[in-house]
Amino acid sequence: MRRFYLCIALILAPVGFVSAGEIAVVTTTDYTSGNLAAISDGETTARTDLLPIHSDNWVVAWGGYVYVLERLGGDNIIKLSPDDLSSPIYQKSVGDKANPYDVAFVDEHKAYVSRYGRASVLIIDPATGDSTGSVDLSAYVAYAGTDSAESVPHMAYMAISDGKLYIACQRLKGWNPGDTSLIAVIDTQTDQVLESIPLNLKNPVALSLYEGRLYIACVGSWWDPTDGGIEVVDTATDRNLGVLVDESALGGNVSGVLVVSPGKGYALVMAQWPNIQVKPFDPQEGTAGEALPGATAAVHMAVSSSGRLYVADRSEEAPGIYIYDISDDELVAGSVPTGLPPNSVAIVGVPTAVAETEGSLLLSPSLALPFPNPFNSRAVVPYVLGEDGYVRLAVYDMLGRKVRVLFEGRQEKGLHRAYWDGRDEEGRSVASGIYILKLEAGGKRWARTLSLIR
Repeated sequence: MRRFYLCIALILAPVGFVSAGEIAVVTTTDYTSGNLAAISDGETTARTDLLPIHSDNWVVAWGGYVYVLERLGGDNIIKLSPDDLSSPIYQKSVGDKANPYDVAFVDEHKAYVSRYGRASVLIIDPATGDSTGSVDLSAYVAYAGTDSAESVPHMAYMAISDGKLYIACQRLKGWNPGDTSLIAVIDTQTDQVLESIPLNLKNPVALSLYEGRLYIACVGSWWDPTDGGIEVVDTATDRNLGVLVDESALGGNVSGVLVVSPGKGYALVMAQWPNIQVKPFDPQEGTAGEALPGATAAVHMAVSSSGRLYVADRSEEAPGIYIYDISDDELVAGSVPTGLPPNSVAIVGVPTAVAETEGSLLLSPSLALPFPNPFNSRAVVPYVLGEDGYVRLAVYDMLGRKVRVLFEGRQEKGLHRAYWDGRDEEGRSVASGIYILKLEAGGKRWARTLSLIR
């Protein structure tokens, strides 16, 4: 794994690569107060106490920005730049007692916020944080239309694939699994509900989208360590493929899932409260491996493009972040203290410019961070031209073969955007992997990497 990423650096070096460093941003809480911490990818110490936040919190990264959800009692969304995690760009309400759970992004001007305390998913402009509408999901409350009907569908985590929004609806009765849990599917162009996909298991508490498949961690009842598991939905057909691995095979209640490659996924498994371990599993075969060393009270995890798995661990003895190498599951560091115990973690890209000529800093023209990165259906590629002239922007694979020319011709100076849908010149979908964006303008070249996940 380390040799693979070294090869990437060597390939990019001759063209003046504009590197994209990454930061693991961590929300922390002691259940009375909260804060932010950050770990630069490749380092093993954290910057702590960056920004006081609500004690019930969550973090999502997208498009080079950080979005902190202040949940029940806070009911806000905070946008931050990784360059300054102490100064919010904005802080906007999502509705009193709305309890925001997750954010899913369509583009730089459209995103959805799932609200655990409401019967509608909120639509916002992530550039400003302003609400632009909502989608009614009241038809999916537990036992809808009966005397036992709940008031909300308990919408939790979300994912977007090929123009469709997938929302996990737990449909609880009180705190317990109630009606059949389901995935609501919404068209992101029309904001119309297309259908609902019933799940075999109940109480979905985590999602992971990888290569057109949605892996859903369903815990069932927290008091029964055998009634849940990981279920799979094919987003191309919206067909439920069934239970991949159940809690009996995992060895306890499943509370998290993250798929990082065709043959590797991770599940958070609680064999006995409060002991929650990280267990690898095979997304194809459904077999589970032994728990990773270190983390004993894991609550969330995220993976960087460098192949490091960051696990937020709330053990009483040593709360903090555990860092693993996903190539061999080796423990790299941990626990890394984060001030208060960590609650969630997200990876955000941070641009740093590297000039082709020693000692100079090329600011214009420049190839900005593409987003989302990784992407599934469409990536936005922003770039700035300092003067009018010839421009060529193309996508290459890691062997240097041209995949697609996104733009070639003359353009005026200023900000431009190109888009890539993950297809080659013939319109064929290309495989998952890391691709190189190369911009030629003003007699110079810039490059960035972009990860495609099917």
